[in-house]
Amino acid sequence: MKRYLLTAVMTIFFTGFVSSQKEFLNGYIIKNDGSYTYGQVANISKGYSVEECLFRWFDISAVYSFKPEEIRAFGFTYGMRYKSVMSGKRGFFMACLVDGKVDLLYDGKKMYLDGEGIDLIPLDNGSGSTILDGKRVSFKGYRDLLEKLPDPGDNFTVPSDLPLSPEKMAEVIAAYNKSQGTDATMLAMKNPGGVHEEMRNLGLLVSNYGFLAGMNASRYDARKVVAARNLFVPEMDFFEVIPVAGAFFNRPLSRNRDFLSLNLEVMVFSTNIYMYSETVQSSVTTRSDITLSYTGIKIPLSLRLTFLEGSYKPFINAGLFAMVNHGGKYTRDGEVENSMHVVRPFTDNSLTVSKTINGFLGGIGMKKEFNLKQSISLEFRAEYGSGIYAQDGLKQNTLSFNVIAAIDFF
Repeated sequence: MKRYLLTAVMTIFFTGFVSSQKEFLNGYIIKNDGSYTYGQVANISKGYSVEECLFRWFDISAVYSFKPEEIRAFGFTYGMRYKSVMSGKRGFFMACLVDGKVDLLYDGKKMYLDGEGIDLIPLDNGSGSTILDGKRVSFKGYRDLLEKLPDPGDNFTVPSDLPLSPEKMAEVIAAYNKSQGTDATMLAMKNPGGVHEEMRNLGLLVSNYGFLAGMNASRYDARKVVAARNLFVPEMDFFEVIPVAGAFFNRPLSRNRDFLSLNLEVMVFSTNIYMYSETVQSSVTTRSDITLSYTGIKIPLSLRLTFLEGSYKPFINAGLFAMVNHGGKYTRDGEVENSMHVVRPFTDNSLTVSKTINGFLGGIGMKKEFNLKQSISLEFRAEYGSGIYAQDGLKQNTLSFNVIAAIDFF
């Protein structure tokens, strides 16, 4: 079991190492026929115009390079969009702030109008002429140009206090498109998250990691078989509740959403259980005080199935876990009282704590996403595994229930 878990962990980190050489974010390309293809797009950390788009389907797939004439546009999920434009003989991608019948483009210094019947007209204080609605139109400055945009129904009015700023101009161009009865999409001026440290590139905006904490309730069931007839085995008829803490790493297996993901956790806890036993056989009473203690390091590995597309996402988990028990100690101190009320103390340390417990897990939970990087989740989980004692001749198992809260704010 530990060998399989180690192999899985190494595979995850190797994949992340390969993909970290260049930063990719969830995104899409828009083909020349208007259809979308989703995958991952190389991040553009700064600048509003680029010469190419680097695209791949998922983390370890081949990377494809697209030039402006090969696709209409590309963009990032919840982020920027770049459209293919031609300026003279030069083709490049320019940031698109409004996508509609009339687009608003921005190269970092100057804004441009582009779209149906409009061919990359700069918005500035200069004069010029262009073709609008099939007619040659002269204008003096950006305000005069906006007032002369085609408006058959006289539904659009240029604001009186319109500054030459990308944020305000985006609102005005979006309003113009809507006034003409067409849809318009306002797009971001930067990608979510900005620049991240190198270690975050291990699955940036695809993989998530953070801290977790919760409560664990465990019961260790064991009973003797014929071969262990003379061995005393305590009966645990309750669940021991203890706090747990640790970290998690989650990696989606789908290239453009987290419908199915791989979830790896490391949890640490310490337990100290007290049990009391009293038996009467042939007028002989045996009383026992039993303590069982160890520090556990648990490594659950599971597949997570996530539902819905909103900020609240229910999920289910199923997988395996391996646990290493450090410093395990079993003690039994007691007394035997005979029919004459003679009491004799004794100590019995014949049982030993197993160094490992392996088993299966399943859980249900809810995740709340604040953005692509920040989320919290709450999960109820059940686990069933091997027994706590190292002796042969016992039929035993471990049953645990967990309530786990996880937080990812990195």
